[in-house]
Amino acid sequence: MRKIQWRFAFALIAVDLALVAAVFVNQAGKAESSADVDQVSENMFGVSSMPSVAGILQTSSSWFCPGVPASEKTVTSEIIVANSSDIPVTGKITYLSTDKPAASAVLVVQPFTRSVFDATGGRKSRYVSAIVELDNGGAAVEQRIIHPAGDSVALCANKPSDRWFFADGFTGAESLFNILLTNPFPDSTVVDVSFVTAEGKRDPASLKGIIIEPESVYSLSMGDEGARNEAVLAVSIRASSGRFVAGKLEHFLGRGRLGYSSSLGAPATSRQWWFAGGQKNLDTDEEIVVFNPTDQDKAVSVAFLTGDTDEIFREPLVLTIPAGRVTTLETSSLPAITNGRYGILVTSITDDFVTSVDDSSVEFVVVEQVLTRKVEKSTGTTVTFGTPSGSPSRVWTIPSGVTAVGGSLIIVNATSLASTLKISTVGPAGAVAIEGFETVQLGSAAVLEVKVPPTAGLLQILVESDNEIVVQREITRGHDLVGFSSVPGLPYRSAGITNAQGGK
Repeated sequence: MRKIQWRFAFALIAVDLALVAAVFVNQAGKAESSADVDQVSENMFGVSSMPSVAGILQTSSSWFCPGVPASEKTVTSEIIVANSSDIPVTGKITYLSTDKPAASAVLVVQPFTRSVFDATGGRKSRYVSAIVELDNGGAAVEQRIIHPAGDSVALCANKPSDRWFFADGFTGAESLFNILLTNPFPDSTVVDVSFVTAEGKRDPASLKGIIIEPESVYSLSMGDEGARNEAVLAVSIRASSGRFVAGKLEHFLGRGRLGYSSSLGAPATSRQWWFAGGQKNLDTDEEIVVFNPTDQDKAVSVAFLTGDTDEIFREPLVLTIPAGRVTTLETSSLPAITNGRYGILVTSITDDFVTSVDDSSVEFVVVEQVLTRKVEKSTGTTVTFGTPSGSPSRVWTIPSGVTAVGGSLIIVNATSLASTLKISTVGPAGAVAIEGFETVQLGSAAVLEVKVPPTAGLLQILVESDNEIVVQREITRGHDLVGFSSVPGLPYRSAGITNAQGGK
């Protein structure tokens, strides 16, 4: 692990080209209205590996949730299915577990509503994961864990992958870091697991050739697998046979971190990672954790987006991540970063960014953000995956809303154009703009924090823009705990939202 190995670079042509291509998505002209169902949200990076909503033009969708604890009496878990269309959505939930056969249940979600389902299906297994299959491509799905150490929302994957990555793991002070591997298929999957600590890469023989039985969940406690009391812990899981879904559950117990966090893994590395919710103040410690799982050293640029594009290009920040290692950037210690909100863009610049073509066989980096908030003697830590290449979109949704007491949406403009936003909730009348948010202006590369009123907190939220944006949300951790849980929204691959926009 390398910590804060960086330099400010003036007039670095390669860096400038990378940032021009990454920050300012190429747009030939003014984007059409996001309400046009035949308008596809695309950019120069093509299809993203990030979970997304297909849109109403697709007749079905599948969601693979990362998994929840199912045997702890103080923990409850939910699957939220949001229907923003004017017709019922039907489908089924299949529950997979560590020790029981798969079981399915039928579901129906009425028009313009969201429904909440037990994420365990009533099972008492140690861990349970869910597969949600729907007859509507415009529906959206999320997983929520209600935990005494802090509630946490996680995205659900659109499909399994043959590889998954985690940049930030933590077992310091005997903190718990569990990885859940779900095989949704009728044949076994075989995987190899390796991990990286501050001392370097580890390939334990015990983690080679792990068999995940058909339609089951396999759990790994990283502290029990030779990674105990580690403050730096990145993980790679690769299948030698089959595909699977990977998620992580973390319970932070000390050494600077407290709280609970759950997340879907990254099914691929990416050349760029966006974070809308950067923040620097006296109460917050922020770290950007960059994992290089390849056998080649990587250089990345880090841009802090505040709306001042001249500042971005005048002093790009460059980090070096050695092959198979982790580099942590403590942004709180950077004197050039002023207090307040900002977006963050991490871009790999090792290869020729402009002329090369992204290929699934070429791997780059994985990036996560760690925010720890401290108020008096209370601490709350949240860990957030970035939004990878290809994900900035003109339409985003928050299926589970925020909370009954409200929360925040953090939005960063991913283009060189000023953008106009509309923020709506989905209710009986369809998508209706929140009062005061019918038209919101957001400048080039600028960041906006929107406080969601409590009256809208429990409804599905839609964010529409005439240019590409990235949306992240912050929700209270519950239980009168300090800090927030943070998770990206879900982008739409197609701009078609519903069959009836009641509030437009």
